Amino acid sequence: MYPRLHHILILAIALLLSGCQNIPSKANEQVQEGRLLIWHPFEGQEAATLDNMLDQYRALYPKIKIVDEFFTAKELNENFSLRARSGLGPDLMISSYVDMVPLIRAGILKKLDEFNLDLSIYLPRPIRQVTFNNNLYGLPFVLNTQVLCYNQTKVEQPLKTLPEMISEVEDGRQIAVTSNFLDTLWGMQIFRSQSTINEEYRLDNLFDAQAWGKWLAWLRYAQKNPNFILADRNSTLDQAFAEGKLAYYVCHSEEISNLKATLGQDKLGVTILPGAGNRTAGPLLYTKAIVFNQISSTSTTKLALQLASFLTNAQQQTKLALETESLIPANSKVKLDQRLSPIQAVLFAQSKMAVAVSLQYVYEFDDADEKYGEFYYNLVMAGEMKPQKAAVEFSEKIFEMRQEVRQEDVVESGED
Repeated sequence: MYPRLHHILILAIALLLSGCQNIPSKANEQVQEGRLLIWHPFEGQEAATLDNMLDQYRALYPKIKIVDEFFTAKELNENFSLRARSGLGPDLMISSYVDMVPLIRAGILKKLDEFNLDLSIYLPRPIRQVTFNNNLYGLPFVLNTQVLCYNQTKVEQPLKTLPEMISEVEDGRQIAVTSNFLDTLWGMQIFRSQSTINEEYRLDNLFDAQAWGKWLAWLRYAQKNPNFILADRNSTLDQAFAEGKLAYYVCHSEEISNLKATLGQDKLGVTILPGAGNRTAGPLLYTKAIVFNQISSTSTTKLALQLASFLTNAQQQTKLALETESLIPANSKVKLDQRLSPIQAVLFAQSKMAVAVSLQYVYEFDDADEKYGEFYYNLVMAGEMKPQKAAVEFSEKIFEMRQEVRQEDVVESGED
């Protein structure tokens, strides 16, 4: 009798303790019913894939009603802000990480720290793009970065290094690069004296004056060959590549599906951006995150987190990568076979080398780009300033900006 009573007491205590957890684990409890409204900016195949994933979730949980609505990227955050302030809006939303800061400052995004979430499934750099003031405000969903697209009818073996890039243009193959501060920043990492790839990127440690100066000098040298094409965003480089006029094009991963459809499925090749020696390129990383409405109840947020967990699990993230061909998974457990899915495998690999500007510093970074980065970049490329002089002056401007930010932080904190 006593041993049996002992086992019953242990079971009762275990059940009581399990009820003290903030979020039920997937293994022992799932929310089975409720209603969720989700907003997203996806169109075309991306929207179709998301719809398919939501339909699969609905089949698993038929008592959970999910309504999804499309908004353009611009409309998305404007409408969310307006409706959330009125106590309305979606329970969860898929948004670019750069748009999160004003929503956080307005107090309309929910902090997720209290829910004790397992973040180990996500790539670490995207997590930095959903964390602000050491608080978690979203979950990484999909990523975008730059890669090197090439036409397989013009290129037998794609280039891997900067010297090979020069050799290709000397051999008559045209290479197109969008010419602006942000879209050419990928080459700066190659010239750094030491790698900072695992650091949390702020404005001051992201920019390396000496490395940027050397990279600008390399771009100026490459530009002397007419087959190395630098053109601004308003040009038609993507169209020229899609029409088969170019051998290479430094593209954004989100362009892949359209380029493949226009150029031809068997013609588009994608490879890692070129490096030099043991240094790899460092394109910028852009995260689309799942964020949650502050006005939603705790039970509704738990239901929304359950959906977000489903959308970001390894199987669903693999589906996103394979079906859209342009969305990069944020789940670190995804495995993509280079032989079966060569383009998707390259995108995933490149994202792991990308530079993720932390959400904490994204506004400083944008200010530096708008006020000074584009200005000094254009001066150099127009031949009006030496690369190293421009890099040093830009570095000094960054230092001044950082000093101003620190002073503002002191004033806000009330320190003397």
